[in-house]
Amino acid sequence: MVNSPTIAVLIDPPLMNPIAGQLGKLFPFILWWPMVTRLSLREDLLAGFTGALIVLPQGVAFATIAGLPPQYGLYAAMVPAIVAALFGSSWHLVSGPTTAISIAIYAAIHHLAEPGTPQYIGLVLTLTLQVGIFQLALGLARMGALVNFISHTVVIGFTSGAAVLIAASQIRSFFGIDIPRGVPFYEVLHQFFVQLDQINPWVTFVGVATLATGIATRRYWKKFPYMIAAMIGGSLIAFVINFWLGQAETGIKTVGALPAGLPPLSLPDFSFEALKKTFGPALIITMLALTEAVSIARAIATRSEQRINGNQEFIGQGLSNIFGAFFSGYASSGSFNRSGVNYEAGARTPLATIFASLILILILLAVAPLAAYLPNAAMAGILFLVAWGLIDFHHIASIWNTSKSESAILWVTLIGTLMNLEAGIVGGVLLSLLMYLHRTSRPGIEPVVPVVDASGYHFVQARGKRECPQLRVLRINGSAYFGAVDHIQKALQQIDADNPRQKSVLVVSLGMNFIDVAGAEMFAQEARRRRRMGGGLYFYRMKDAAYQLLRQGGYDSQIGEGAFFAVKTNPTDALYWTLDPEICRTCKTRIFAACHSGRLPDGDRRLRLMLAADDSEMAAETRDLAIALARQFGVTLDVTGVAIEEKQLETVAARLATIHTAAIAADVHCEFITRQGSDLAQEVHAAANAAHTQLLVIGRHMIPFVSAELGPVAQRVLANAPCHILVVAPGNRLWKRRILVPFDGSEESVAACALAGQLAKPARLPITLFSVPDSSGELPVAIADEARLAIADLKVEGIEAELIVKPGRIADSILAAATDTGADLIVLYRHIRSDLSRKLLGSVSDQVTRNATIPVLLAGEVKQTDHSVSG
Repeated sequence: MVNSPTIAVLIDPPLMNPIAGQLGKLFPFILWWPMVTRLSLREDLLAGFTGALIVLPQGVAFATIAGLPPQYGLYAAMVPAIVAALFGSSWHLVSGPTTAISIAIYAAIHHLAEPGTPQYIGLVLTLTLQVGIFQLALGLARMGALVNFISHTVVIGFTSGAAVLIAASQIRSFFGIDIPRGVPFYEVLHQFFVQLDQINPWVTFVGVATLATGIATRRYWKKFPYMIAAMIGGSLIAFVINFWLGQAETGIKTVGALPAGLPPLSLPDFSFEALKKTFGPALIITMLALTEAVSIARAIATRSEQRINGNQEFIGQGLSNIFGAFFSGYASSGSFNRSGVNYEAGARTPLATIFASLILILILLAVAPLAAYLPNAAMAGILFLVAWGLIDFHHIASIWNTSKSESAILWVTLIGTLMNLEAGIVGGVLLSLLMYLHRTSRPGIEPVVPVVDASGYHFVQARGKRECPQLRVLRINGSAYFGAVDHIQKALQQIDADNPRQKSVLVVSLGMNFIDVAGAEMFAQEARRRRRMGGGLYFYRMKDAAYQLLRQGGYDSQIGEGAFFAVKTNPTDALYWTLDPEICRTCKTRIFAACHSGRLPDGDRRLRLMLAADDSEMAAETRDLAIALARQFGVTLDVTGVAIEEKQLETVAARLATIHTAAIAADVHCEFITRQGSDLAQEVHAAANAAHTQLLVIGRHMIPFVSAELGPVAQRVLANAPCHILVVAPGNRLWKRRILVPFDGSEESVAACALAGQLAKPARLPITLFSVPDSSGELPVAIADEARLAIADLKVEGIEAELIVKPGRIADSILAAATDTGADLIVLYRHIRSDLSRKLLGSVSDQVTRNATIPVLLAGEVKQTDHSVSG
């Protein structure tokens, strides 16, 4: 029967009265005693009986491993198990002798005294007492987390090494050869090979038969304890052989009868010499025993859904070993197989462990004389089975395939255990800590970029993706403490060493658990260094504990008050405005959302460019100018081709392919839009709207002129286009000398002047404002004032500007001014309301567009400004 997890609510201290809760901290059995019912008593009694049957052969075997008389293994499963059950926090953990602790005791004491002698037993009891005191002290000091420093890999390495030592220690009994006790592992192997010719066949036969019986029982009769079956099988075979040939002939020795009765009182050796000799081993066994007990308790608790208090478990284990030292028990810990059987047998409360200890006393009274028939070879065979079960081949293979560093820890611990048990554990723990420190001293630092359409809240690895040429975004996965400072600082300095334009760094610091003073000093120093370069150091999603340390030490002000961005903010939107606009103007990366805002970091508008393609002879000149303009601004060139009929689609595709080839040669990225319709103007407008175009480039040869006026298609293209239109005349090239802007002081002409400034700034071109005087021959004061303000604004942007005034017919004057000033671009505004504007919208724009030998930009309101793109 499996336990019901709902019982947990009955012993939760917050649900009990305060007095019971406080007493429960001192006496944990007060918490589970209300759970005891008639049903639970029956189930605990059955589970206790099962546990007693299992511990009987194990206790004898483990005591043999520890170099103690067999009964001491049973004594260790009596009083210590009861005390641990009463004062521990786990309902199902069963304490008592274990393989790991037994081999640790043997390895620590066998070179100090002859195993099995009173002196040896006294030292073991002294060691047990010290282990209990250390465990109790750690529990009272609330230092339960110390067991976490013994890694799972170290435990596996130790238990595997211990298994080999167990098997080696039983070679003498299994083969009936004379190998002195306590010799090192390698000497055991040496003696075995030297004495191969002295192997006793009868003793070996009993050992092999015991092995076979145990293996067969585990495989075919799983419900019966295989150790008991192996003991019975080996004992019967040895009895038959000895009865047939005689013990003197066979050489089969037996364990001898066990003393029947309660565990006798005992007294550890309190001499200074004994305490000094056992002090070091006691520390090692303390940590090993606690690791074993807490790990097993937690493993069982995951199934029973119980909460384990590690510190209380320390106290329970400590008291059990202190009491055990005075009741003939040696150092005990939690047993995984007995705890697992206890849970599976339906134990409800720790009473099951108490019942198991009491039933074990009764069983010992009954079967103690039968131990006289248990051969040493059979015990050796059983211990071979125990040793084989201790080697976790699955996890060893998994560790080997998963991590070579963990494999090194495993083998250092295993081999060290074979040489010296204490050195093996200490070496494994130290190596695992060193490797941990090495890993944490080199935290993962990876470049990242914003997730597309994630508004800058989330970042992904930049592997294979384009990065901002000015702002490096890094994710640091690890703490910035003194051991990692050098690695982090080198990584930050390497950024501008590789790319001097990346003066600013944004650290995505969610994975940075903590920062110590050394890390804070390093970040403050790096922030100052980057400010001197013209950039900065910024942090996104820094954990509160790390930020509080920076704030308390005043490091946040050294780094910069505005350098920290909280969760759900968009740091790239804020940092975009700190970037160099000249680099942004020609940048093609544009990985931040703000890059697509239509504005450069200095506020200038970006440019979204479209070429209306055609297949005339002069189309190449328009194409080349559009590609050159896209390259100058570092923008994508949208290209639209219109087919009036479906059969023309292939022709349009070929035309676009030619443009694509020319764009690739100029390192310009193109996006193509193919449309079909009979209304050329409507299809061009639709394509411009779809691409959020700001500037549409068309060849003048595309516009059908009728006498002195624009034709109906051209009227609609020019007058109703949702963007600015650049009309390219035959032989035109990209402007390189000067831009001419007709100016009448209106808001529209001021806007045209600003547009001209955006075009002039990348190429550092001067701008000439042109105006015509009134009938008196003077320029109106209002127009003159607006012109001065416009010129001042252009000069602030570093653009040379001037105003010229010339009388005459407007269209002729504009063309003449362009010739006189050497301008190679004219910017006219379409949607304006002054007298000059109305004339420009009609015959003036017609005449200028038809007669100009340079490109003419017809400026208008851009309807999709929110989606504009720039260079």
